[in-house]
Amino acid sequence: MGAQPDAPRRSWPLRAARRLGRELVLPIIYLMELGHRFGRVLLRTEYRVEGGCDQRGACCHHILMEWSPWLDRFPWLGRAVLWKLTRFYSFYDKGYSWEVQEGLLVRVLGCHALEPDGRCGEYRLRPLFCRTYPEVPLTGRPMVLDGCGYRFARRDGRPDRGSPALVHIGALRGSATTRRVARAGPDPQNNDSPSG
Repeated sequence: MGAQPDAPRRSWPLRAARRLGRELVLPIIYLMELGHRFGRVLLRTEYRVEGGCDQRGACCHHILMEWSPWLDRFPWLGRAVLWKLTRFYSFYDKGYSWEVQEGLLVRVLGCHALEPDGRCGEYRLRPLFCRTYPEVPLTGRPMVLDGCGYRFARRDGRPDRGSPALVHIGALRGSATTRRVARAGPDPQNNDSPSG
């Protein structure tokens, strides 16, 4: 998965202020998480989440945050978003973006809170998009990182025409350069070819 950079050194007043800020925001995060779960049940998404976290750290090594083209068009806005994620939470920017589906660009982050055994060192204070992983879209097939313990099943019980897409992390070799990519593809453990 590559080497993780050292966490930035912060003085004790900055650590205390960061911790206090995260504690003050926590009730709002709890309410938003409850609303997210209620919305998932109320809106009856096509798929439901099964399985659980295997504590492999794939989602912490490659945090795929949706990255709007507006954040590239207005760099100061992108820097503000990254500042919040890297200073308020324990994330670090890996410095590149991936297109996981046509038109869906994600910024790749990593997390300093990941423990060597795969657990989260800041589990109680983790941000909302860590709490709601994996995200189930209202329509269409959900995506999850390859190697993740979560999987999806259709709510209506019908067999899925192909498996939910996995995001494979790797490198595509071009003629002269190697560039990092994330591609959505069928589950390699499912031998059925996706149709449609």
